[in-house]
Amino acid sequence: MAVLAKELVDRGHQVTWLEIGTKQSDLVLPSEVTREFWPAQFGDSTLQDIYQYRNHSSHSQLWNPEHLNENEQTTGWLASIRLCDSVLTRSRSKFDRLVEKKFSTVIVDDLYNPCGVLIAGLKKSVYIYWSITGLRTESAWANQSPSPPSYLPVAGTGLTDDLTFSERVYNVASYLKQLYLHQHIVQPRVDAVFQKHYPGVSTMFDIERNASINFVNTPPIFDFSRPYMPRVNFVGAIQCRKAKELPKEFATKISEHPEGFVVLSTGFSAQWTKSPESTRQAYLKAFKSFPKLLFIWQFNGKLPEGSKAPSNLITKPWLPLQDLLGHEQCRCHVSHGGLNSVIESVYHGVPVVGVPLTARGYDNLLRITARDSGVMIEKSEFNGDTLTAAIREVTKNEKYKKEMLIFQDMVIDVPYTELYHAAFWVEFIERHQEVPHARSGADHLNFLQYFLVDVIAFFFFVIFCTLSVIFYAIHTVIRTIGSVINGIRGVPRVKVSKGKKTN
Repeated sequence: MAVLAKELVDRGHQVTWLEIGTKQSDLVLPSEVTREFWPAQFGDSTLQDIYQYRNHSSHSQLWNPEHLNENEQTTGWLASIRLCDSVLTRSRSKFDRLVEKKFSTVIVDDLYNPCGVLIAGLKKSVYIYWSITGLRTESAWANQSPSPPSYLPVAGTGLTDDLTFSERVYNVASYLKQLYLHQHIVQPRVDAVFQKHYPGVSTMFDIERNASINFVNTPPIFDFSRPYMPRVNFVGAIQCRKAKELPKEFATKISEHPEGFVVLSTGFSAQWTKSPESTRQAYLKAFKSFPKLLFIWQFNGKLPEGSKAPSNLITKPWLPLQDLLGHEQCRCHVSHGGLNSVIESVYHGVPVVGVPLTARGYDNLLRITARDSGVMIEKSEFNGDTLTAAIREVTKNEKYKKEMLIFQDMVIDVPYTELYHAAFWVEFIERHQEVPHARSGADHLNFLQYFLVDVIAFFFFVIFCTLSVIFYAIHTVIRTIGSVINGIRGVPRVKVSKGKKTN
């Protein structure tokens, strides 16, 4: 979003940036952007430890081989509801002031952002709903984009679009579970907060469905092929750009390794200080197996006790990732599966070695491995040997580089940049305020109508009635024919006495 804010400022727009949370982000925004930060508290020590101080045991669980945190999304929503309630209680006057302020367009992040949804609902103005992840099940349901679970894998299932019967059963169950959690666990709790502070405001379901345009944070070709509504616009890779010149400390080291270098990144969600020593030892073992390759590791922890960093290793808490990925000597990217980092790998044509830490990262990496643009190590199978084998496979086998270059071409060979595309739609909404022709009649259908349950039930009823009539008619005809044949043969009809038998 920060990239889009800068682009809109460059186009002469006035931009207001609102953040709600326990602490302000480190994003660098243009000085022309009016930036507001509203601090909030969870009111729960456990949630404070998880999301603010980041010292809860759950951060250590991230490194557990059996833990993929499938419930991350629901718990994130429930935590954000508490934050929103805190803001509305403490900063009601600020909130009302922002609602009363006139904006031509509102852009709302759709993940863990109930207060943003409330602003859009109270202003009763057009707004853009931005899916900061891929097009999730509940997001697709809100904008009425079909998501057939017969071949579209639900987020968190770890499936691709090539499903067996048992996988389709599991996928359908996951589809229904996702809708149930969002519509019957998350939304009612959000609505309760809405009604507590603003009685009579529309429900979260109605506000989400009334978005004018939906942005999705993936390129059109990144996900498995799927149908979507005209108001859905893919703006993924919006942050991607051509590589810039590397800082001298990186450039010097790279020049000393003519066989190239490997980048390792885990974003800021993973805390290496919480990782087990065995995991860090596994990485060091892999690095030492390739003495001619340079490894550049985004690392904010400590090396295992008694271990010494090999000469072919650079560790930094932050990396100029795009400048490294765009360098001609970058051989592969070892990634935890963060959506932005994976998309940046595709944009720069660098094959991936995936080491997922969460279910969401696993899903993102599946989009790479399904196209033979990289390999993935199952979390439960990760060790020094599997990491070494994966890096060797990707750096030695040219198939992955070739497939990734094809993938890259499909993403970047378009007549516009995703940033231009996003800015165009923001200005389009500003000019026209609404896009009614991009909506479908599905907006007015309930669950039974949308899936034609009522029509199918009617057809079954008609078929049942028709078959019943046919069966009765055939039965009557057969009895009549039988009676006629018996009459022709002279077979007397046996009269059955209804009286009591006597001995």
